[in-house]
Amino acid sequence: MMLSKRLACVASFVTSGSFIADVGSDHAQLPLFLLSEGKIRGAMAIENKVGPYERMEKAVRSSPYQDKIILSLSDGISVLSPKADTLVLAGMGGPLIERILEEGSDKLGQIKAMVIDAHSERPHLIAKVASFGYEVEQESFFFDQGIAYDVMRWKKSEKVIHYEEKECQFGPLNLKMKNPDFIAYYSVEKAHCESLLSLDGLSEKARRDYQKRIQAIKEVLYGN
Repeated sequence: MMLSKRLACVASFVTSGSFIADVGSDHAQLPLFLLSEGKIRGAMAIENKVGPYERMEKAVRSSPYQDKIILSLSDGISVLSPKADTLVLAGMGGPLIERILEEGSDKLGQIKAMVIDAHSERPHLIAKVASFGYEVEQESFFFDQGIAYDVMRWKKSEKVIHYEEKECQFGPLNLKMKNPDFIAYYSVEKAHCESLLSLDGLSEKARRDYQKRIQAIKEVLYGN
C-alpha cells in the first residue's frame, strides 16, 4: 500500500505497539497501512458522516484486518475505545482539532500521544494542545505536491508545558532544525509580505502587521 508523503509522515510518527484512534479516517488508509506493517496492535477508525463511514467500512471489511479495527460513526472522540492510547488528528483545520479535544477532554487521560497534522491556524492550536499537558516530541515541515505541511507528534508530559509566541508561530522544533523546506517556505512568505508593503492604499494597521511579520521571519531565518 502506497501512502502520500503527508500520510507517510503521519504513519512514521506512530510508535510501535500503539492502539490508535484515527479521527476522520476516510478510507481507513492509515490504520490499514500500519496494521499491514505490523506496527500497531489495533485501531479505531472514526467518521462522523454516513457517506465517509460507509466507504471506510467497505475498505475495512474487504481487508484482512477487520478484526483489529473498531469502526465508529461518531463525532470526534466522544465515543473512544478504552484500548486507544494514541490519537491521530490529520487532514483538518486547527479550530476543528481544538473543538474535538475540548469536547473530548474527559477522554485524554488515556491518551499518551497525539499525531497532529493541522491545515490551518496552527499557532493557536499549538498553545491549546500544550495547555492539555502535551509537549512536541517530533516535528516535520515539508512540501507534498506543492503544499506545505507541519506534522507534529505530541507526548503526554508530567510538567507544565508553555510555548512562547515565536514557538507557536513557527513550530518549536522547526526553530531548531530549520530544514530546507522550512527556510524556502518562510523566505517566500517574507518576499510576499514585502511586496504587499508597496501597495497603494494600504492601511497603517496592515502595514504594521506586515512589517512585524517580516521582522519575525527575518529573526527566525537570519537571527536579526
